[in-house]
Amino acid sequence: MTTSNLWGSAAFRRISLVLVVHSFGSWMLVAALPLIVAARFGAGAELIGSLVLRLLPRLLFAPLATALIRSTGPRIPVLCAIAGIAAAIPGLALAPDAMTFQAIVILIGLADTVIAPGLLALRAASVPPGRNMEANTAFQAIDRFAKIFGPPATGIAAAATSISTTLFALTLAHVVAASLLLRHAGNQPPRAPSVSGTLNFRQEAIAIMRDNPLLWALLLPALGYMVSLGALQPFLFWLNRDQFHLGPEMWTVLLGAQGLGALLGALVSNRLARALYDMGTLLIAYLVASLLEGISTFALIFAPNHGTAMALLIIGGMPEMVAFAAYFTLVQRCLSLERQTVFYALTLPLMDLSLAIGVLSGAMHTSGFMSLGQFWLFASACTVLPVLPFLGWRGRIADRLMAAPSQKDQRRP
Repeated sequence: MTTSNLWGSAAFRRISLVLVVHSFGSWMLVAALPLIVAARFGAGAELIGSLVLRLLPRLLFAPLATALIRSTGPRIPVLCAIAGIAAAIPGLALAPDAMTFQAIVILIGLADTVIAPGLLALRAASVPPGRNMEANTAFQAIDRFAKIFGPPATGIAAAATSISTTLFALTLAHVVAASLLLRHAGNQPPRAPSVSGTLNFRQEAIAIMRDNPLLWALLLPALGYMVSLGALQPFLFWLNRDQFHLGPEMWTVLLGAQGLGALLGALVSNRLARALYDMGTLLIAYLVASLLEGISTFALIFAPNHGTAMALLIIGGMPEMVAFAAYFTLVQRCLSLERQTVFYALTLPLMDLSLAIGVLSGAMHTSGFMSLGQFWLFASACTVLPVLPFLGWRGRIADRLMAAPSQKDQRRP
C-alpha cells in the first residue's frame, strides 16, 4: 500500500528535519575547512592533506562502524557521532599547531564514518512503501538546499565577523541536529541474522553483486563521479584564486551555485518520478544524467569569470540530482533493506577511497606536473568514461532486468 502524501508520514518528516539541520552544518564545515587551512597553513599540499585526513577514518573503520550500526541500530551511534563533531569543532580554532589541527580533523572524520551509513539506514527505514524515487529526491534536495546556503553563510560569516564565530555557529548547528535526533523514534531494533553464521561479509557482498548485475552499472560510474567530486573541492578553491583572482571567501559561492543547480534538478527529478518507475528507464536516466553532469562541469575550465562558472555549476548540478535519485531508487528496488546495509557497507568505503583519490590527484597540479586545465580534464574524464560502456550495453542490461526476480522474490544464497 502506498502513501498518498509523502510528507504525511511522521517518520519521514522527523528524519527530514534532522537531515535539514545536519546537512546545513556539514556543508558549512566543508566550506570552512579550506578557509581555515589556507589562512593558517597554506592552500597547497596542506589543503589537500586536511581534506584527505578527514576521509581517512572512513576508509579504515567503515566495516567497524557498519557492524556497530547493525548490532545496535543506527540512531544512538549517529547521535553520539554528531555530538562528537560538535565538541571537536571549536578545537579547529584553538589548535596551536598543524599537527593538533589535523588530529582534530581526523576525529571529525571518525565521527563521519558512523554518520554516513547510519543516516542512510535511518533514511531507508523512513521511506513509505512505493515512494522511493520521490523520497530520495526529497533527501537529495535537502542536502542541496543546505549546499546552496551553507557555504555562502560560512563565507559571509567569516568575512563579516571571524572564523571563530563561524565555528561557533557550526557547533550550534550540530548540537541542534543531535537534539532533534534524540527525539526521533525511528530507530530500527537490531535484526536477527538472516544468513548462516559461516557466510561472512565478503561472501555475502560477492553474492549480492553476482545476483544483481545492474549494480555494476550503478557502482562503476558512481566511483568515477566520486573521483571527480573529490577533485572538485580544491579545483574550485584554486579556480577562484588563480583564474578569477578573488578573495578565498568567494569560493563558497561556487559551492552554493552547484547546490542551486541540484535543487533545480530535484524539481525535474520529482516531475520524472512517476515516469521513471520502470527499472530500465531509471537506469538510462541515471547513465545519461551522469554523462551530462560530467560534460557540463568540464566546461568550468573555460569559464572567463566567476558568474559564468556559477552558471555552469548550476547547469551541472541539475543532472547530478537526477542521477543521485535514480541511483538510490535502483538500489532500493534491487535489494531488501537488510541487503542494502551490506551493499552500503561494501560501497561506501569504495566511494570514500575514490573521493580521496580525487582529492590527492590535486597534487598533480600543486607539484607543477599538470596545469589547472589538465588536472580538471583528468577529473572530468573520470566521470564521463565509466558511463560510456554501460550506455552502449544498456539494452543487454535491460534484458537481464526483465529476467531477474523481483526484490520480494530474492533470497540469500
